[in-house]
Amino acid sequence: MAVAASWLIVAFLLLGIHSTEAQIGVCYGRLGDNLPCAEEVVNLYEYYNIGAMRLYEPDLPTLEALQGTNIQLMLGVRNQDISCIGSDQSNADDWVETNVLPYATTIKYIAVGNEIKPNSTEAPWVEPAMQNILCTLNANGLGTEIKVSTAIDTGLIKNSYPPSNAEFSNLTYITPIINFLRVNDFPLLVNIQPYIAYMNAPKGSIPLDYLLFRETHCVLNDTYNGVNLCYKNLFDAMYDAMYIATQKVCECHNNSNKTLCQDKKSMSNYKPVQQAVSESGQSSGKFKKHHRFPVNFPANFPANGDGDVVTTVENAKTYYKNLIKHVKKEGTPLRPGAIETYLFAMFDEDKKPGDESERFYGLFTNDGHPKYGKLDFS
Repeated sequence: MAVAASWLIVAFLLLGIHSTEAQIGVCYGRLGDNLPCAEEVVNLYEYYNIGAMRLYEPDLPTLEALQGTNIQLMLGVRNQDISCIGSDQSNADDWVETNVLPYATTIKYIAVGNEIKPNSTEAPWVEPAMQNILCTLNANGLGTEIKVSTAIDTGLIKNSYPPSNAEFSNLTYITPIINFLRVNDFPLLVNIQPYIAYMNAPKGSIPLDYLLFRETHCVLNDTYNGVNLCYKNLFDAMYDAMYIATQKVCECHNNSNKTLCQDKKSMSNYKPVQQAVSESGQSSGKFKKHHRFPVNFPANFPANGDGDVVTTVENAKTYYKNLIKHVKKEGTPLRPGAIETYLFAMFDEDKKPGDESERFYGLFTNDGHPKYGKLDFS
């Protein structure tokens, strides 16, 4: 179905689009029993001054409930829909016409997929799907208002210790995505989960205070492009490792043959790709060895020998509280200043697959009460 939206309607929509920029958002996952209805969820966001929401797939009641609010939305494309959208422009038109155009005043980002693996069947279609969706947005005057990206995890990089050594393990997959983001000045969306990295690391190899933003001294010293970097928390090290890996991605030309490479000399010719943190959180529930982010820290990584049980309500509260404070104004050694960050997640989700700890990331109970007391989302 062709998209048909008049420029008068689009111009009207743009009058109210993104009047303020939210720095802290919360991911709204819906894989749980007895969760509040969409209208109640949106009311919770407003009551607690949560200015942004990440929704992993279109949900009509939620999209409608958001209308008339100041909540900015990161709207996801389901992984299973990527190949369909990427292979046919008309399918992208239909998706945008149904899920975006009626709600354009609310939507800030479209995240094409979540944590797609380079060897998956969806991988070849991620960048084409991003292109097709942007094409439809451009046709409706929304290409500069709604940013198109994809959410990746830190498992896509290798040699992340120290961060200056970080690089993507599969350039064939990531290079077209990075080039798309660079050309259009869109940010890369990154799921940064220090808790999972900590829990997968050898026992005692990472200080608990380094995870919870309580360390006051440099745990890791690094140098990148002549800049000395002092790392006092794991979040910063993971964020900067991803940023460095992203900036190393370039496109080289060998006569008429295009190849993929990571060439520091060519980096100066490209505008840096920025990052937004599309997920970060800490579970308060049970944990077993996690499969998502295998982390190989060297044997000489600084350790304090702590044997504390990290997966507790109190530690999760500390992580969220300190993360919010940190990303609001401090930033990382390489990227100081505010970092747009989406906390994971709004509620515990008892139907989530995978490790049991995945079901206990909620900031709120199912009846709408804050699990960790008052957090400063504003």
